[in-house]
Amino acid sequence: MNDGLNVTQKKERQSFGTSGHEEKNRVSRMVPRIGMTVDETADYTGIGRTTLRHLIRSGKIPTLKIGRKTIIRVDTMEYFLKINEGLNLLDNDEVRAVK
Repeated sequence: MNDGLNVTQKKERQSFGTSGHEEKNRVSRMVPRIGMTVDETADYTGIGRTTLRHLIRSGKIPTLKIGRKTIIRVDTMEYFLKINEGLNLLDNDEVRAVK
């Protein structure tokens, strides 16, 4: 099986004792994420999934769609929280949309 690694890279992996899966996880932790799913955004912000989905449907939070998956940019969510600080996110008329 060709895993795309040259001989030196394979030796380094063996000397560090990491599998390909562990290596991928290590690298992914080093790269900051720029997008999150609705569930990840709920965990990140403390806003409930149902409330997030309502804010998305009402056009308050822009998203990206990849098939059935909805992605929210981290910087967009942080800006949304900043411009709505002190407001009731359950009051759709009060909430400011990210444009």
